[in-house]
Amino acid sequence: MRKRSEQSKKNRKNLNAKSGKNADQQLIEQLYVKYYDSLMIIACSYTHDQATAEDLVQTMFLKALLSYEAKGSFLSWANRVLRNDFYNLVSKNKRFIDEPFDFIQLRSQDDLLSSYIHSEERARLAAMISMLPMKYRDVMIESVYLQKDNQEIAAAYGLSPANVRQIKSRAKKLLLEMKEKEEAAQEANRKSKDTERER
Repeated sequence: MRKRSEQSKKNRKNLNAKSGKNADQQLIEQLYVKYYDSLMIIACSYTHDQATAEDLVQTMFLKALLSYEAKGSFLSWANRVLRNDFYNLVSKNKRFIDEPFDFIQLRSQDDLLSSYIHSEERARLAAMISMLPMKYRDVMIESVYLQKDNQEIAAAYGLSPANVRQIKSRAKKLLLEMKEKEEAAQEANRKSKDTERER
């Protein structure tokens, strides 16, 4: 917890060093304090890597200093910037690709996200959302984190509301499958430990 707080202060200091102090900066600092954890959850969901997520979030706040106008939802604007910057990163190097579900990777992602989410259940859901294929992940980030309805998501991605409903339905099915696989792996692990004790 202290480590996360120190990192947040360090990032804010870097942000201050790169720009002059004015009313716009004060607004951005308030948004930074309010939304840093939420944006780190979203960024980690894209990148699966804390250092890259921190870079994306800091870059997004620098862009906010230059171009954000206080209209509409800051979180929606910030997510668009994070998503676009992430896709630009993907196109520059192929390090970030959709991978099949992996219980070990899920646990690692859960550990990463638990730094920013203080409910074990919500951290687990966030970790599973971050493991979805990119198309499903984008829609679920908009739906779960940004609380957007199907119409808004459809407009943002150039889809029909029916397509959005279908993507959400498939994503939820995948999330359930992940949960079942995780529970099966935990049960197998528990049985294995019980067998070892009996020997």
